[in-house]
Amino acid sequence: MFKRAHIYVRGLVQGVGFRPFIYNIAIQNGIFGYVLNLGDAGVEIIAEGEMSDIMNFIKDIYEKKPSVSKIESLEYDFTDYKGEFKNFIIAKSDERKITLKSVIPVDVSICDVCITDIYKNKRYLNYPFTSCAQCGPRFTILEKLPYDRQNTSMKEFPLCEQCQKEYYDPTDRRYDAQGITCPVCGPKLSLLNNDGEVLNKDPIPETAKLLYEGAIIAIKGIGGYHIAVDAKNEKAVKELRKRRKRPSQPFAVMCRSLDEINKFAKVDEIEKNLLLSIYRPIVLLKKNNLYNLADSLAPGLDTIGVMLPYTGIHLLLLDNFKNDALIMTSGNYPGRPIAIDDQSAKKDLKNIVDYYLTHNRNIVNRCDDSVIRVNENAPIFLRRSRGFSPSYLDMKWDIKDNLVLSLGGEFNVTSSFFTRDRLITTQHIGDAFELDTLDYLLKTIDYFNKIYKLSTPQIIAHDMNLSFQTSRLAKKLSDELNTRSITVQHHHAHLAALMAENNLPKNEEILAITIDGVGFGDDASSWGGEMLVGNYQSYRRVAHLRPQPMPGGDLCAYYPARMLAAILSSVLNKDEIIALFNKRFVSYLRYGQDELDILLKECNSNSVHRTSSMGRLLDAISVLLGAASYRTYEGEPPMKLEALANSGAPGKVEIDLTTYENNGKIIFNTSDFLLTILEKIENNKKSDIAHAVHKTLATKLAEVACEIGENEGISTIGLTGGSAVNGLLFSYIKKIINKNNKKFIFHKMYPSGDGCISVGQAAVASNYL
Repeated sequence: MFKRAHIYVRGLVQGVGFRPFIYNIAIQNGIFGYVLNLGDAGVEIIAEGEMSDIMNFIKDIYEKKPSVSKIESLEYDFTDYKGEFKNFIIAKSDERKITLKSVIPVDVSICDVCITDIYKNKRYLNYPFTSCAQCGPRFTILEKLPYDRQNTSMKEFPLCEQCQKEYYDPTDRRYDAQGITCPVCGPKLSLLNNDGEVLNKDPIPETAKLLYEGAIIAIKGIGGYHIAVDAKNEKAVKELRKRRKRPSQPFAVMCRSLDEINKFAKVDEIEKNLLLSIYRPIVLLKKNNLYNLADSLAPGLDTIGVMLPYTGIHLLLLDNFKNDALIMTSGNYPGRPIAIDDQSAKKDLKNIVDYYLTHNRNIVNRCDDSVIRVNENAPIFLRRSRGFSPSYLDMKWDIKDNLVLSLGGEFNVTSSFFTRDRLITTQHIGDAFELDTLDYLLKTIDYFNKIYKLSTPQIIAHDMNLSFQTSRLAKKLSDELNTRSITVQHHHAHLAALMAENNLPKNEEILAITIDGVGFGDDASSWGGEMLVGNYQSYRRVAHLRPQPMPGGDLCAYYPARMLAAILSSVLNKDEIIALFNKRFVSYLRYGQDELDILLKECNSNSVHRTSSMGRLLDAISVLLGAASYRTYEGEPPMKLEALANSGAPGKVEIDLTTYENNGKIIFNTSDFLLTILEKIENNKKSDIAHAVHKTLATKLAEVACEIGENEGISTIGLTGGSAVNGLLFSYIKKIINKNNKKFIFHKMYPSGDGCISVGQAAVASNYL
């Protein structure tokens, strides 16, 4: 029986070779009709043929779809056969149907078939921009939807006769592939010296040679520049640190294959799959006993960030390079966004790099590398960007045609847009201190406004801390647009983001353990070691770490010895602290004894700023146990403390963490906790103490959370905040919560740090509509 089927497929089905795929399986199944890109996150298919052939066709759509695609829904209905078509075609995209359901395709790595072309196909031999319908850049070259060549930066490269033949040949895998190109018609590489002069040499082999000789080179990729250095060359790595003013921050490396990675890092099955995935994130791996890269690559840490090549440029460069690994760190001047063109690269990187390996394909959208670590077999985002951004979330409620725009916090900023039941989040923007970063944020907001034709927002949401640049920007935009700005408490935003990505309904209450470095609290102190009971609308603070004096404010974050002295000031007298510091820690203060005297005096002042931050507590303990002395990058002392703890023996040391009640809230007595740690140092290994610190903190937090949950009738307990990425804290908290038969939720889609804040802000602020 002949029938006609009207089929709608929605999801990530644009820019992934989906329409050519549909065409080919239609031909294989003897189907007549067409496939049309609707622009609203879907394709429309009219299929005519035998009923059995149509059903096989639909089955093939599910089972044989391109690996980079994602089907969120497939709906079909049958009508009478019309005999309208004599063949099957790919119809022209319908640009009128761009909606909030339209999905911007993400960037994916070069596929295995294109890699083979680079090595064996004479037409693409050694051509670094080789791609096909299922691989290559998407978001970073996309100017507007739908994803067609004329809407990308590839429009600057008209197809040659041979490429046109492949593009229009339905049997070719480059059929209708928007990013295809070849040496005849495509982008070209150039190698420039520090003055911007082109070197008349083969760019890839010469770059590889220079890197091996110790040069520092900026390399233009998909979403911006990397700075590349030989990862085994200690002298070159130290020179990069000096020029980039990054004395300790770990650098990520890129290797040709897993074989090279296995020489210096441990790789489990989940990490292996992440490394080999089409998204090619940086994966945080444990160093192994054979570690042979430069010691200064990730000093004081037991982990290293590693990725595999994801472009032809990377592959060919590593093939020509004589060592196993290259540092590939973000190509930006400290505090600014990554460079995306020759002009910004020469301006920002001239005093950092010796050469520039660049090309003439424009980058439309910046996109840093994504970073993931695996905790308890779960991939956890530290940064969600290239390959995973933009991101989309279907919410549990519909705000109709209203629009909420949220701007995030101060660190690891993203922006989110919430309209109808759709929440869209941008790529990683960065830390919003510099004007260049704020400009990047504004341009990104403008890009999404234009691509989705968004209206003026009814609400602009921002952090409660009004000194944040994003909060100031929100106020400025709300004044200009004559709309409302809404403040959202930092940790409430964490809680709401956790609920949203775990698809929880609007009125359900959870208990969220929110642990991080800082978040402005209701009482004007700095929070960061909190237990909140709440939902999208409201929250209650039910427990927290003991508020500690923070003399000098943020100076305590950069000089954690100040935080150590401040916490001890409530359990030791002044002479005891001075004696302790003169023996071990006074050199960690910039002005020595004089500074110690002043800060101890300030600790007793009624006006001293106070914090309940987990980050500041871990900072102080890292100094006490000799893991760190200063903070030169975000999270450094706790990261080094975690590395020390990972080398310790579980159960060798027992440390108690007591609690007390104040104004109906449970308070964790971190002052006595620190004093106990101090008393353990003389007779125990510091690594064993460090492990006990993590176990005790996590266990006590989880036990109290379960007790509160039981008393409040709450079955779901979540973990969020920047400190939640700590592997030991995560593991012990999860174990206790599961043991108590509570539902444990955590971040799988967004970073648990401030990269999720704009998501939670948008969800919370929507309640003000």
